[in-house]
Amino acid sequence: MKTSACKWFCGALVLSLAWSAQAHASDSEAENGLVKVADVFDTDIRLGDDAARGLVDLDYPNATFLRIHMAAEGLPIDGEIVLTDSQKQVQTIPASDVVNAGADGYYAMSMDSDHVNLQVVDADGRVLEHGYSLRVDKVDVGFSDIAKKPELETLAVIGADQRQRAVCYRQSAPAAYRNAQAVGRIYGHGYVATAWRVSSQNRMLTNHHVIGNSQNPADFEVWFGYEHVNCGNDGQVQPGVKVRGGQRLVGDSRLDFQLFTLNESQFGSVRRFGYLGLDVGALTPGRVIYIPQHGGGAPRQLALFGDGGGRCRIDATTGTLARYSCDTVGGSSGSPVIDWNTNKAIVLHNSTIGSANQGNRINQIWPRIQPYFANGSVP
Repeated sequence: MKTSACKWFCGALVLSLAWSAQAHASDSEAENGLVKVADVFDTDIRLGDDAARGLVDLDYPNATFLRIHMAAEGLPIDGEIVLTDSQKQVQTIPASDVVNAGADGYYAMSMDSDHVNLQVVDADGRVLEHGYSLRVDKVDVGFSDIAKKPELETLAVIGADQRQRAVCYRQSAPAAYRNAQAVGRIYGHGYVATAWRVSSQNRMLTNHHVIGNSQNPADFEVWFGYEHVNCGNDGQVQPGVKVRGGQRLVGDSRLDFQLFTLNESQFGSVRRFGYLGLDVGALTPGRVIYIPQHGGGAPRQLALFGDGGGRCRIDATTGTLARYSCDTVGGSSGSPVIDWNTNKAIVLHNSTIGSANQGNRINQIWPRIQPYFANGSVP
């Protein structure tokens, strides 16, 4: 269906909000291992019978991205909601998806713009002003240009920061670079962290403090393939592929994990990034590791070395935890800690304590998540 529906409408409501992204720059900080990159504003913008209009412009000057949350009643089943940003990039959402989201409402994908045009159209692309009720009740407004400023306030860097852009290891550590493709940047409710594909099935892992048991993964989005193009200092970035979260499967606050799915209709678009698999055997100190991550919400990084130039290792285990000196920062929460020899995940990173980083061991998490994998087999 063509999305040039503006030709059917001669006037639009323009919401120009007195808001500046620069005023919020100091809020880009690590908070509980997450990094805040957006403010979430409650709104009450109505389309359809409640307002006799089918098109609005959302304008938040200097915002780095916008993400729109909607609730709907009685949208035409063959209609669409069309979002167009200032760069003329278009996001088309079937009206049925918004209706089927139910009382929870529906989050559109983020758009890298400070201006978004929203319109409700029928199957012929004509703007609809009557016969339905649609409400924009929240807008996430980005204030941190993380693609250009990856050096955010750090958390859990041990000594000097030894993390490198993932692409810097494409030749020297090809297996680590390849496996890092399964690791994505996750965003929701104003914060960024890290999540990753666990198996050939539609299964994702992150921390419980990233997606809690009371939260809906469909309110989150995951970016795969978001990384720098070159190893040098230029800012050229591959935007990657954005997909919506799907369903929550099982989570635990004590072991700080959340197993969830991606949106089933979009899952095929990220299969090519692969998955990691798990090592659920006994974990002893000394094992050589690496950590792919989206620290600070920035393009993907890899941590392979410590300050002395030696390889990162598991330094100690205590209770359900393993500790190590590989560098992470705020936003690295949910990263996989991967064994260098097996290239499988052995720890789910979640925090720092003193002069060490730590996460819960996969062999402690596995009994809780095993029922959600085919035949209960380790991926």
